[in-house]
Amino acid sequence: MNDQRSSGPHDARMSEPRTSSPTFRALLIGIDFYFRNSLPNGATYLSLRGCVSDVDRVEKALRARVTMPHDIRTLLSPNVGDEVPGGPESAWPTYKNMKAALDGLLARTQPGDHVYIHYSGHGGRVLTKFTDLKPGGFDETLVPTDIGDGSRYLRDLDLAYYLDQLTRNNQATVTIVLDSCHSGGATRGVSIATRCATGAREGTDPTLDTAERPTDGVAPDDELFAAWTRLAATGSGRRAAIATTWLPEARDYVLLAACRDVETALEVRSEGGQSTGVLTAAFLEALEGLGKDQTWKTLYEGVLASVHSKYPSQTPQLLGQEERQVLGAELRPVVHTARVDEIDAPNRNLKLSAGLVTGTPVGAKFGIYPPGTTDFTQVNLRAGVATVFKVMAVESWASLEEGAAIDAVALGAPALLEDLGSIELRRAVNLFHRNDLPPEIDQDQALDAVGAEIKTRGRGFLELVSGGTPHYQVALDKDRRYEIWDPSGEPIRNVGTVAIGAQDAAKVVVDRLIHLLRYQAILKVADPTSGLKDRIRIELLAPPQGWSESRPPEGGTVIEPDGDACVIEPDNWLFVHVVNESDSPVNVAVVDLGDDWGIRALEPPPPEGHILPTRRYSTVDARSEARFALQFFLSQGRASSLDVIKIFATLDDADFWWLLHTSIDSPVTRSLTTRDTAAFDALFRLREALDAEENALRSVRPRSAPGEAWTARQLRVDTRRK
Repeated sequence: MNDQRSSGPHDARMSEPRTSSPTFRALLIGIDFYFRNSLPNGATYLSLRGCVSDVDRVEKALRARVTMPHDIRTLLSPNVGDEVPGGPESAWPTYKNMKAALDGLLARTQPGDHVYIHYSGHGGRVLTKFTDLKPGGFDETLVPTDIGDGSRYLRDLDLAYYLDQLTRNNQATVTIVLDSCHSGGATRGVSIATRCATGAREGTDPTLDTAERPTDGVAPDDELFAAWTRLAATGSGRRAAIATTWLPEARDYVLLAACRDVETALEVRSEGGQSTGVLTAAFLEALEGLGKDQTWKTLYEGVLASVHSKYPSQTPQLLGQEERQVLGAELRPVVHTARVDEIDAPNRNLKLSAGLVTGTPVGAKFGIYPPGTTDFTQVNLRAGVATVFKVMAVESWASLEEGAAIDAVALGAPALLEDLGSIELRRAVNLFHRNDLPPEIDQDQALDAVGAEIKTRGRGFLELVSGGTPHYQVALDKDRRYEIWDPSGEPIRNVGTVAIGAQDAAKVVVDRLIHLLRYQAILKVADPTSGLKDRIRIELLAPPQGWSESRPPEGGTVIEPDGDACVIEPDNWLFVHVVNESDSPVNVAVVDLGDDWGIRALEPPPPEGHILPTRRYSTVDARSEARFALQFFLSQGRASSLDVIKIFATLDDADFWWLLHTSIDSPVTRSLTTRDTAAFDALFRLREALDAEENALRSVRPRSAPGEAWTARQLRVDTRRK
């Protein structure tokens, strides 16, 4: 097919000389408002609440962190409660405007530029006409704000065309983040939404739009076909094993997607009332925690840990060059501490030396400490917590929490960003009353019993809520059994059910909730300010051919993950390869967070038949390396299992075995071991908080104190039968 267009934005060519230094170019799209729409299956793209705020936060982070010259443009459809979006029509993310913005980005981009595309909004699916490329028969789509007006979708082949042009012709470094999904369904709960169509009639494909719409794309069909084929040819050929089909796996760009194809991208509401996409929030949190190691592999590790510590049913996906530098450019360090520059005592407000230039958002929380404080792990020294409500160029105003004494705050006092590396210790629980159960099931009595146990047995770790997005939900099933759900209303995998007539049933449910909290807190453990993390390298290796367990682990080849995990067949071995690039010996302990919600010691290994190892750690000498051999099994009757291998490294004496848990069938609510001589090790404060008789903290930071350098890294292993 011949291209009949005149020369225009798609004709950017490598031969054009640069007219300036390399530029960081970003296109950020956030769609809260959707015009009225209805799909043939009865589903609807409902308006959202957190997409515009996602883009606002991403833009602030990019301006604060990227050191290159900026060219950042946005398309937004704020939901202002009217019949149309807020803002000028020329800035709405309609199909026409989205295409024009991408055409303009293509026209402006020159060799050496860095391109970042972020989309927060609904995703969808339509039938494809490229059946040779798409054996499943579908195109994945981004959903413009005007889809209800008979508009067309921006399809995955259109995106692939732009990516091919940007990377091949324009020779740009490209990153794309998609906080949306194209499968899933309705949620059950409060203050939570999915970023896909909902409300389809029973028996229909819930997210497939079969309406007749224009099918021509942003370029002729043969060019779309060629671009997709070229990109796919640069990948590793693992597409069948990759859990997202948004785009071809290719080496020429990096794609961070919100979830697997079979999962749902969630939008949740925080305690402060602000909605956000789960992926975007985790991405920004991980971005703040990056040190010298600024690769996508490291950032993705943080994104996965953050998401799964709250929303285990959503698994973000990373495609492309995981060893590439995040955003393609060196990032300006985040300022984690500020200074109290002014005190407005009558109004209980503080002016802090942190503003837009440091990436400080509205809602950021700062702990206010006495002047001269250097050990910020001593939370008891805090005068209080101040929440930012107004952000200026280099300063911000924050309100001091109720109950904190304004007189205890001194001018010049250090203010520490509380959110970085913090672990939530108080989890919100919603008792969900279903409307699809027969009336003879007394839901009120059963749920009230759980509520009463939360108040008496929850030890301050659990709180009942009826608004905002909960961490957990408790409901009944048709067989009169308690279920524990995730925030979207899906039963949490492998947790099991409890018959309401069983002995101490409500107590067992509450104990399982605390067990989940402890497990997810340990999953989240990291030290984003540690200098040690940039000097410790961790990877998984396949043993060399012919190796047996009777020999020490030597050699091996690096195993690249398939999607979000490394895949291994049962009964096989892997090496955990630890490289210590520091000038001091490091003490290493390795644990396995299993998908039965148990935590087990791997290295040093426990004696056969025992749970606890006889040694607290193995030591890796300075400027040296070590390999630890691990074997993976599958329980009878299971086709697969997912393990998170967490590696702790510390310069000091430490005891990590208090982390160990049995499976959730025998829930753990306090540490299984007593504290030994390593009383003030790296995770001492987290241990004290989790074992408290009555928790008074909303969060805790297991952060390095002076002379207490440590770090934690984690890898995911999917053991499955062929």
